[in-house]
Amino acid sequence: MKKSPDNSRQAVLESAIKAFAKSGYAGTSVEAVLKATGLSKPTLYYYFENKAGLYRAILAFAYDECHRLMEEGVARGGSGQQQLASLAEALFQFTCTHEDLMRLVLATIFAAPGEMPPKCIDPAKRRRNFELIERVIKLGQKSGDLSQDYTSIELTHGLMGAISHQVRSHLLDPGRALDRKCAERTVALFLDGGRK
Repeated sequence: MKKSPDNSRQAVLESAIKAFAKSGYAGTSVEAVLKATGLSKPTLYYYFENKAGLYRAILAFAYDECHRLMEEGVARGGSGQQQLASLAEALFQFTCTHEDLMRLVLATIFAAPGEMPPKCIDPAKRRRNFELIERVIKLGQKSGDLSQDYTSIELTHGLMGAISHQVRSHLLDPGRALDRKCAERTVALFLDGGRK
């Protein structure tokens, strides 16, 4: 059976993720990428222009796939809190399925200027993912499920911080479960706080 172009591209991205995860962006040579992906240099340059283009494609996949999974979570419906838990669960699912990729995303976000190729992270994709969460929060505020004491942007940043902390903790200690229960408790703690 012949692989479809989408499956072939995905296989190349997955192989390249492993190579970059092993040595980092700067420490991964073009030759290492070619060996990991099975591509020839002309093919790599044709589809991705260069190593930086391949790295950008990897990060674009991360943001696109997270968005797709979050959209699916929201589509399940439920209360605002349930939808936020579904969003968190989607991000947790992505993390557990793509640990090396999440490490690359975080390394890129926190890299020193000049350490990564320019324009690795597409601001429009980051904004799109943020706005999806904000949209659910706005609906919760409109329905009265969520407080209007804070702006939707403040609430979105706060929730993203709580979710991101769970993701980073899991990457440091993979024994920590990132499941529906963790998603529900993370959202509940964020929304209800720790006060009596």
